[in-house]
Amino acid sequence: MKGFAHRMSVLAVAALLVGLNACGGSDSHDKVSPPPPVQETGVVSVGVITGFGSVYVNGVRYDTSSASVLMDDQAAAESALKVGQYVELKGRSHGADHYADVIRYHNVIEGPIASIDVGASSFVAMGQTVFVTSETSLGDDITPSSIEGFTVDDVVEVSGVVTTQGDIEATRVDIKPDGGPFDVTGYVSKLAADAKLFNVNALIVDYSGANMDDFTTGQPSEGDLVLVKGFTFDPYGTFVATRVELRSDDWLKADAGDELEVEGTITDFVDLVTAKTFKVAGRAVTTTPTTQYEHGTAANLANDVLVEVEGTADAAGVLVAFKVRFKEVSTIRIVAQIETLVTTDGSMKLLGLDVATNEATRFEDMSALALRDVDFADLAVGNWVDVRGYEDPAGSNAVTATRVVRIDPADGVRLRGPLLYPARPNFHILSVLVVTTDATRFVLEEGIRLTADQFFTQAVDDIVEAWGSWENLTLTAERVEIKVNDD
Repeated sequence: MKGFAHRMSVLAVAALLVGLNACGGSDSHDKVSPPPPVQETGVVSVGVITGFGSVYVNGVRYDTSSASVLMDDQAAAESALKVGQYVELKGRSHGADHYADVIRYHNVIEGPIASIDVGASSFVAMGQTVFVTSETSLGDDITPSSIEGFTVDDVVEVSGVVTTQGDIEATRVDIKPDGGPFDVTGYVSKLAADAKLFNVNALIVDYSGANMDDFTTGQPSEGDLVLVKGFTFDPYGTFVATRVELRSDDWLKADAGDELEVEGTITDFVDLVTAKTFKVAGRAVTTTPTTQYEHGTAANLANDVLVEVEGTADAAGVLVAFKVRFKEVSTIRIVAQIETLVTTDGSMKLLGLDVATNEATRFEDMSALALRDVDFADLAVGNWVDVRGYEDPAGSNAVTATRVVRIDPADGVRLRGPLLYPARPNFHILSVLVVTTDATRFVLEEGIRLTADQFFTQAVDDIVEAWGSWENLTLTAERVEIKVNDD
């Protein structure tokens, strides 16, 4: 009865309040206006897949529940995509949420390796020079996970960005089954229409028997961006094309007002003083006096500089840059066990160094667990990781990770970075003391043995790497190497 009486009194009060509102009118200040609807905006993003759990491109998460995926022009499942692949994505943003409608991936090369330059951390395939760097993700079956894991005649699939010299900075490389078809995407040069020949960089292409797709005249022109497919090479090394397709630089065009974000190397740079114009991933970009810059200034813009540009597409589809972020070179490498983890800010400690991760950090799992959808939350104290990154800010001894790869336990730790405070027989990398002994091997990266005297003379102002054991906040080096390449 008490509960019933209480409910009746509540109802009576509610009725009285309704009556008072009806009789006495209303005060406009008592009304709460609904928030304005969140506007939906088109989005185009061109860059590297940095993770899964849906798909992360350039560090932004896109819901893929209603997305169509095209891989090399064929419909595919989202699960076929891999970390490190360079993709184009068109979708929508709704407040802080992003949704992918279309994701397109196409390799730059699929074909056999003709030669390997371990010293330069590069190989040549399909007439194209491919550089394997610290930012290159490698397939699980490439052992060791470096340029040394490749052999001549391996058939490779390469994803990456092309420089103005025609070289490819690989973002991912996988080994593929032999037999073809092989393909290459690039620009037509040295066209000999009468002989039905042209070049894609150093590759000579015979298109005399090829199907020609999307050419208005049925013939290629100098400078055309083309996809060339085939199965065989003639005795002189000429690639015999079965199909040549005219490609477009902007496969997914941004509409006026779309958010547009592209990552790649700068081409066609022009300094107009009040503005800079250039292309990134084939997309036209212009800066304005209000463009913001990270890790550099407008003076650092130039051809072949690697950047990530954010902005809005104008009526002509040009990306009007709100922000230009210069991509830092990952001069730091740490291979070690995780000592501590801070889940609140995504940081960890390795070899006594503070390592931060952010939305752009690429996470991969090359351990026995081999998780596809891996991120910071999957890591644990004691896990072995291979971290690439850069000191941020300079002089802080703190590292911002660009890649975190979980690996199986290693025989020893590794640390790479600028040589600091040489006081023979020891030196520092960041704040870590590296101790050398009579048993330490001194090497120049290309395999040349050095004496201790030669190492300490030549390594000044260079990047070095130390392998060894970690104990009592000291890395005792079994081997130290002067690095020549970014691998």
